[in-house]
Amino acid sequence: MARLLLSVLLCLPTLLPAFYATLPRGARLASRGSTATMGADWAVAKKKIVVDSVVETMNDASLMFCVRSEGITVNDMNMMRQKFPDEVKIRCVKNTLVKRAAQEVPRFQGGDSLCTRSNYWFFVPEEHLRETFETWNDWVKETKMEDENGIVGGVFEGQLLDFKGIEAVTKLPTKQELMGQTAVLLKQIPTKLARALDGAGAQRLAKVTKQAAGQKLVQAVKAVEGKK
Repeated sequence: MARLLLSVLLCLPTLLPAFYATLPRGARLASRGSTATMGADWAVAKKKIVVDSVVETMNDASLMFCVRSEGITVNDMNMMRQKFPDEVKIRCVKNTLVKRAAQEVPRFQGGDSLCTRSNYWFFVPEEHLRETFETWNDWVKETKMEDENGIVGGVFEGQLLDFKGIEAVTKLPTKQELMGQTAVLLKQIPTKLARALDGAGAQRLAKVTKQAAGQKLVQAVKAVEGKK
């Protein structure tokens, strides 16, 4: 629905002049003020649709980063898009609209300093962080465009990150990986506990028990003497 409305709004600048020309001169003069108002309303509505769309994209991502769009051809970007999973969204959006969208998604606030020049913005879900970073980084290295189109920086959990920071984030284990590691550890706990008890041996346990009992007896005697 939002895309359909955006398409209609985009056509208005073309349709309005043609419609205006068909009106009588008096009607045209009277309509100038309303046309200006309609133009302003159209611009506001168009921006809101874009912002809402960016907010929706942000809600599905855990990391946002940008690269400068200068020097990247449309064909190159279309080719690169095919290398990423469908869940990874790449958008060329005005910086002011990215800022406005981030105001509604707290975890992507703090990246205003990145909003300069023209950018491609990458919105990446957690499970595709490593793959997305490495795929783009490998391409700019192959094309020798690290300085022009390397990753400038990004935002993760409200933290502004440079290239090194983003690289570090992509190396963190995902939730699925952490769950797998936890499951392995839980399975190992009974085995390790049994080995520890077996290694201690019955004699060692008896010795420890005897020492504890002796200490309690000494404490009891001292308590009685103190009462005397």
